[in-house]
Amino acid sequence: MNNINKVNDVLENFYKLFYETEDLALKRGIKCLTHTELHIIEAIGKESLSMNELSDRLGITMGTATVAITKLREKGFIDRVRSDADRRKVYVSLSKKGIEALNYHNNYHKNIISTITENIPEKDLNHFTETFELILKNLKDKTEFFKPHSVTEFPAGTIVSINEVKGTPIVQDYFSNNGIEHYSTVKIVESEEKDKVALEKEDGSILKVNLLDAKNLIAIKVEE
Repeated sequence: MNNINKVNDVLENFYKLFYETEDLALKRGIKCLTHTELHIIEAIGKESLSMNELSDRLGITMGTATVAITKLREKGFIDRVRSDADRRKVYVSLSKKGIEALNYHNNYHKNIISTITENIPEKDLNHFTETFELILKNLKDKTEFFKPHSVTEFPAGTIVSINEVKGTPIVQDYFSNNGIEHYSTVKIVESEEKDKVALEKEDGSILKVNLLDAKNLIAIKVEE
């Protein structure tokens, strides 16, 4: 337990100090950007991304991404282009000013990492890197475990907790009337009908849901 507490303290202190120094560097070099905006610039990088690709990469909603991109465009860091093939699609890329901000930030990271590791032996750095890569892998595995998905994406036998009920008010009322709401726990069971998803409710009864309607049920896997 003491080791776990030490790891927690070290990670928390590093996170706070690292972003505190990053904030100071940001105020000195690119005063008009927030941390969030800088991370969006990092996510885009040298690519041209659709808004869908950007929101997926950042793990945020399309609405949140749109608001952030609008602000960055107003500040001159982003170029926005509508697709000729599909006018509904909008692609975003960094402007010249955005590239300069990205380069400034990347150089800051290289410099700060070089500075804080300069007096540490290479073998210790290698050991640290190997250990931290393992920690990152474990964290990624846990993140994937807790990431919400549609109930249609879970295999039969999986127990899930409903995280969100999407769809029209009619669809939401349908699920509510059938005892499936936010925080409801259901088990995905085999369905003989390919166009339906079978859900075993907490009372043991089975609800067969049309595949399209079932996609409105967003859930996370429950640890057994």
